[in-house]
Amino acid sequence: MNKEIKKETKGIPGYESAMMEDMPKDEVERLPEDWQVSSETEKPGLAKGDIAPDFELTTLAGDTVKLSDYRGKSVMLNFWASWCPPCRSEMPHMETYYTDHKESDDMEILAVNMTKTEKNKEKSAKEFVKEYGLSFPILLDKDSEVMKTYQIKVYPTTYIINKEGVISDKLTLPLDDKMIKQLIEESNAE
Repeated sequence: MNKEIKKETKGIPGYESAMMEDMPKDEVERLPEDWQVSSETEKPGLAKGDIAPDFELTTLAGDTVKLSDYRGKSVMLNFWASWCPPCRSEMPHMETYYTDHKESDDMEILAVNMTKTEKNKEKSAKEFVKEYGLSFPILLDKDSEVMKTYQIKVYPTTYIINKEGVISDKLTLPLDDKMIKQLIEESNAE
């Protein structure tokens, strides 16, 4: 990841601890048993240089999507939940970037909702998408299988996957449109 991004994001106040502190108790109890907030030094899950595991999920619109369908494009694969404050802060930036670049043939945003952790399951995701006016594909991980495959421990977690299907970056913090643009450009340059 570019040093400028690290500098800009260093010190975002408590994005990890905010997830647990700001969540109602009943939502904390619905988290998968193996879910935990990671320390800043712990880097769970897949890493830069790993092949991104393929998966198949259904979108809110009812379409079936495979990650491999996007081979040849850079993919921003974002894991989120509607109850997550940092996720809520980054979604407008993701929408801005997507709206500005959706006609491009070289990138895609796939936002994987951790549906099993949502209070009202799929309904929570639909309400969130409507509230934020999101137009990029929202995938539903109803059984947390993709979350387990990617070993997601912190929300939001974002993987940048290059055109060959290799992870070019992993971030466990909220992104803004400037950071997203830079990450996608770096991935396209690989």
